[in-house]
Amino acid sequence: MPTQDDLHRPSEGEISPYPPLDPHRAAGVRERLGLTHGQVAWAVSAFQGHPLHPDTLLAWEQGALVPTAHQIKALAAALWCSPGELLGEPATLLQCRTLLGLTVEQAAVGVGMTRDRYAEAERRNRWRGSGRQTQALFEVLRPPPACFVGACGRTGQLRVLLREAVTGWWPNYVRPVAKIVPVEPAEIQRALEQLHLTYQRIDNHGRTGAPAEAVEREALAFLDRVDEQLWQRLRPRGA
Repeated sequence: MPTQDDLHRPSEGEISPYPPLDPHRAAGVRERLGLTHGQVAWAVSAFQGHPLHPDTLLAWEQGALVPTAHQIKALAAALWCSPGELLGEPATLLQCRTLLGLTVEQAAVGVGMTRDRYAEAERRNRWRGSGRQTQALFEVLRPPPACFVGACGRTGQLRVLLREAVTGWWPNYVRPVAKIVPVEPAEIQRALEQLHLTYQRIDNHGRTGAPAEAVEREALAFLDRVDEQLWQRLRPRGA
């Protein structure tokens, strides 16, 4: 059975230097190597210095348990790959830097900030750099759009715009959204149109005899996750 050390769930407010493990990626790497859960668990045990039960590895691959940063490093070593090949998308500046293997000093020099100022931005995950520093940030840390918007503290503002766009006349929102999300306006336009059409299909279910309460729940669930829907449509295929 898994040990108490294996049963890790991130505590509230805990900041991980790594993005969460992507269960499908982790399972895919292991399967391509032709290894069993027992074989990988044995290797992870050797790298981390204490036993790991195969059921714990299975739980990681099913998304039921979350490995620690130390366990992620051990798993990557056991699977002969980099940690980034097993992980999801970085959501913070710290995670971007960790995946690239940069020190705080290297990141600070790269974006043109003092070490203390950059370290504070990373600690709070709040970006307040100049235009030139922001351009350097994309060159050095390569944050995904969702990560950058979150670091700028504009996720809430984006959600409001997206909800208005999908429930109203979406073309009016291409420019405002493009001012927040660092991707080409043409990509924003395509994504907003798709989001609008998806929401309209949900709304039209009520006109085809579907229970009104069920349609309302589906519509509210979509609007609650509308920013996640945007990121999925902006993410490169296969990523």
